[in-house]
Amino acid sequence: MRFRRRRFLQLLATASVAGGTALEHVATPVSAAAGSDCSATDTVPRIEFYSAASQVDPNYEALTDESVVAVWAEPAATNTDDDGNGDAYAYDDLTPIPLVSVDAGVYGFGAILLQDGEIDFDYGNEEFVLNAWDAELGGSGTVLWDEGHGQYYTLDTCSTFERYAENNGYTVTPTASLSSDLPDADAAVITSPSDPFSSAELDELADFVANGGALFLHDQSDYGDYDETANLNDVASRLDLAYRFNDDDVNDDTNNVGGDTFDVTTSQFNVNAFDLFADRGGIGLDAGVRYVATVDSVTDGDTVDVTFADGSSAEVRLLGFDSPETKRNGQYEKIEEWEGIEDDRYLSDWGESAKDYATGELEGETVEIEIDPAEDVRDPFGRLLAYVHYDGDGDGSVDTLFNREIIERGYARVYGSNLTKHDAFWNAEDDARANGRRVWRESDPENTAEVRDRAVEEVFVPNAASVRTGSGEISPARVPVFAESTATQDLRGGVEYGGDVPLVGVDSSARVALVGGLPIDERYRDDVTDFEHEVFLTNLVDSLSEASGQILVEGGHGQFNEPHALSNEDAVAYQRYLEGQGIAFEQVNTLDGAGDNALSTARAVIVTSPRSCYTTAEIDALNTFGSNGGAIVLMGSGHGRIMPDTRANLNDLADALGTDLRLNADHVFDDTHNVGGDPALLYTTNRNTSDFSLWSPYS
Repeated sequence: MRFRRRRFLQLLATASVAGGTALEHVATPVSAAAGSDCSATDTVPRIEFYSAASQVDPNYEALTDESVVAVWAEPAATNTDDDGNGDAYAYDDLTPIPLVSVDAGVYGFGAILLQDGEIDFDYGNEEFVLNAWDAELGGSGTVLWDEGHGQYYTLDTCSTFERYAENNGYTVTPTASLSSDLPDADAAVITSPSDPFSSAELDELADFVANGGALFLHDQSDYGDYDETANLNDVASRLDLAYRFNDDDVNDDTNNVGGDTFDVTTSQFNVNAFDLFADRGGIGLDAGVRYVATVDSVTDGDTVDVTFADGSSAEVRLLGFDSPETKRNGQYEKIEEWEGIEDDRYLSDWGESAKDYATGELEGETVEIEIDPAEDVRDPFGRLLAYVHYDGDGDGSVDTLFNREIIERGYARVYGSNLTKHDAFWNAEDDARANGRRVWRESDPENTAEVRDRAVEEVFVPNAASVRTGSGEISPARVPVFAESTATQDLRGGVEYGGDVPLVGVDSSARVALVGGLPIDERYRDDVTDFEHEVFLTNLVDSLSEASGQILVEGGHGQFNEPHALSNEDAVAYQRYLEGQGIAFEQVNTLDGAGDNALSTARAVIVTSPRSCYTTAEIDALNTFGSNGGAIVLMGSGHGRIMPDTRANLNDLADALGTDLRLNADHVFDDTHNVGGDPALLYTTNRNTSDFSLWSPYS
């Protein structure tokens, strides 16, 4: 039956730019969370799930087996029984929603993923699916595309991917009879089938898989009841898979394409269990490749419109920096982001100057566009995130990186994201600030007034997990902050506390602390100015550290724009607090690097839950930092805000740092002591004043 999705509502996507011949895929080992087994492989871009369903376990309940789930939806996603048949399992707010599951060479995808006209191949869909084919077939083979069961999504509806797969070593063939063609095939693709499989066909599929054949099953949401989930579940049941397909519709108000909540995107990849996410040459824009374009217009200092050589166009948000808002958009400026500057009109004047500079340098110019392997291809507004290379000195060579040039000249500040060039850009800003160039002429952080520095009474710890040790409960003598007695744990396999629930743990010998939530999360800044978590955190740092200098936040492991983690862009209010205390707060993405934002310049480094693993060199750098007197503050999040593999990453890092502190598998709520009536946004006055002296104003 034809799939009548809400396509008429979808905005026309910017035409993707055709890349070159796809690169050969090289298999890499499964990533470990820390140490010598960490491959530090670039991953595919986030994946687009247009009209997706989830998976459940064989009992049609929540699928929570981390050895089965390869991709989850983002924490903000929800699922509903859209067709109203009452046959969907509804995931609760704390359980991650599986979108791709794998068992015994049989892949269950929650969406078609590959259809022409509905998928933007600047996302990582085709790379991910081809990685899955490679994982089972080794890079070549015959793949059947089933068209014998009333499918709407036949091979010709996925012709762009068909060409991509064939360019990468596969023969992709449509078939109206799996029974006849399976003996000569290596794999088969089955998109949502309108017609059921006969008992004989199911037996043939079971024999095919038992003999080493791979199956790729693509579901779709139950919108309009066009999903045919029962027919796919007949296959899953006959093969006795560890998952089934849910008869539901997954939506995400935050992570989506063009505001269409049914067109969800995610980067929640289970890289610790599956080797399916290595970046490779794709159909759309590829990292590390430069694409020729003409700059048509300049919106402001960090946004331009371009036309590519193939005639497609894009609005480009230039990566890695932020210029001041122009006068028209001055209401969106956060003045605290600009160290030592307290005049918003001064900033808006420099916003106009930055726009003029960008216009003079770029408008009408032929440039080369490049994306970063550590960044999303597009931002939440659909803008392309990219570097712009241009001929900056008129010698005919496109060898000037505008993104760095505008920072170096003092028109912009470095933006704290996952950027691979972040630390180089930071050094460019540091030089501009040191020399008082342009916007930095009136920067005077040493004279910034103190804010919110008072005795610690109430500590804000939102979306928190409790703290434990590797062997069980943590000793109360190691806990400076507990939740109130009114708090409860929602356990997901963790340690249950019979008394007060610990929210912060300390290992003085290792100079490590673990905070169960993100007290300095910028999302809540306006609601928590009456609490003293900033004072507490800074006192905690100094109690552990014998070093002096700035406080760094580590941002090189996928922490930016994640609900469970922070970059320095996500902690601007805390930056302003520290500025009033004469302490710089900067981001570092290269832990084993040099320069004025290297670990050696800091008294402490804050590490929030990482999406990717830490290499041996990075672990060694952190351990050396601790041995030299520096403090390391780990911050986690409660179950439901953080995926299980990400929590494992944080705990494995803690283990590599020589501490027994661990983030518990739970989420702590308090119906009484919270902000705005949200039990997840808890605060507490339950302080351990007997064992810790962390409660005075910092100054």
